[in-house]
Amino acid sequence: MSRSRYIEGGVGIAVIGAGSIGTLRAQIAHRHPSVDFIGVCDIVEEKAATLAAACGADIYSTDPLEVIRRDEVDCVVIASTEDAHFEPAMAAIQAGKHLLIEKPFTILPSEAEKLLAAAEEYGVMVYTGFTQRFRRRYLAIKEHVNRGYIGQVTSVKSTIYLTQAVARSVISRANSTTPSINTMTYLFDLLMWYMEGEKPVSAYAAGSKGAMNEEFGSLDSTWCVLKFASGAVANLGVSWELPVFWPANVATMDFELFGREGTISVKDDHRDVMMASNKPVPAPYTPDIEMNVALLGSYMPGDWALGEHFGAMQEETHAFINSVGQHRADPILASGRQGFDVLVVSRAVDESALTGEVVPIVWAD
Repeated sequence: MSRSRYIEGGVGIAVIGAGSIGTLRAQIAHRHPSVDFIGVCDIVEEKAATLAAACGADIYSTDPLEVIRRDEVDCVVIASTEDAHFEPAMAAIQAGKHLLIEKPFTILPSEAEKLLAAAEEYGVMVYTGFTQRFRRRYLAIKEHVNRGYIGQVTSVKSTIYLTQAVARSVISRANSTTPSINTMTYLFDLLMWYMEGEKPVSAYAAGSKGAMNEEFGSLDSTWCVLKFASGAVANLGVSWELPVFWPANVATMDFELFGREGTISVKDDHRDVMMASNKPVPAPYTPDIEMNVALLGSYMPGDWALGEHFGAMQEETHAFINSVGQHRADPILASGRQGFDVLVVSRAVDESALTGEVVPIVWAD
């Protein structure tokens, strides 16, 4: 049993990965009043040390197992590159530490299945980081769908667009990722969250080949149609084709649900708060890219203001820490199982885009 469990309200947390998201998670954890121990890790020692200094960490290391297995650690955030989630996640589970794994849950479904089986065996709570659930507009959709205001969902349309700069940053650190696995994953999660109890039974997809394909062999966009056993249909799309100077810091989205009793529509393009300046503004996710026009509030995790962070990632991180400290499952956080379901759909969409065929999606009972 970890030391922090003997301290009333105390939670010890380890953050694996000192990239932009791991850094943000650690800084948010540092500010949570119940966190009494922080360990950070990155395979690059300089990055680990820098993050440790920035968030007041108690320890740092280049070895994730050294941090994860500390007695003071109750829970772990896996924020390493997309294709490096499995080993530290399994180590955390086997050490009895609760987990928040950044999306995608893993790259391979077989790895995800092993993690879920181990979590059940060791009695560990496992969550997937789908931060957009914590944005007010998407949480409001969930609440009103649950209340029955649109009735049975019959169709859905949603898109998400990233700049080429963000796409290059994503794929250069994990060349096995795709627009579907890395980006459209947010849409898959929201879709199945809203249509709780239903899962798509087939996927048909196609993609375009442009700059990302020439540089990395990846599709530049992916567009898909998902069909449900109920007869509902969803048309979802992702594009990594926006120019680097596009004023959205990370992404623009829209989401529309149509049902037998009504419809809900969100236009999430952030054009309601626009700043233009003679002074170039660095983008939060890709600070090497500067722009003279910025859509404020378009950084998906949230924003810094007056030295404090606010927004979806803060609320999601707090929910995880609170879940661990209170020993209860959080109702908004995406479960590990839901992260696995999203991965299954993402892989089916990619298979269809590659083969040009309709891909059946078979779910285990």
